[in-house]
Amino acid sequence: MAAAACTPKPQSPVQPEVNVYFCKVGSDALVPTPFSVDKSLVGSRLENALVAQLLAGPAVPTSTVVQFPAGTTATVDLEGDLATVDLNGSIAKAYRGGASDEIGLFKSLTYTVTSVGGIARVQVTIAGRKVPTLPGGEFEIDEPLTRETFAQ
Repeated sequence: MAAAACTPKPQSPVQPEVNVYFCKVGSDALVPTPFSVDKSLVGSRLENALVAQLLAGPAVPTSTVVQFPAGTTATVDLEGDLATVDLNGSIAKAYRGGASDEIGLFKSLTYTVTSVGGIARVQVTIAGRKVPTLPGGEFEIDEPLTRETFAQ
């Protein structure tokens, strides 16, 4: 009979830490915010969790970062190094946040999605369609976005 002390204790799964990037209001500075995720989340499940956290906003409410309009939802599909993020809800109706905040939204989305290894490009669609800009917006989203899109 084996002694109980010789039996290895089951290890709890390590919760990997990932960053969700928020953009500061009035600037292009990013605020990386770490979150722990279940290690079973991989691929599009991980990307969907990251984007859902980005849309939910920071854990502590603040007016210092650009946030997606309340009621915005998204789904993420992956194909190779391209993530397609389909935005729906209030952001699909009309955007009234101003040009710099609009750029901040897409910069934070791009950096968050591309923080996962293997993803280099983000194609944004609105309600399942590729469109030139958000309704009421100015920033061009009809081509995939990369981190280089936001380089100065």
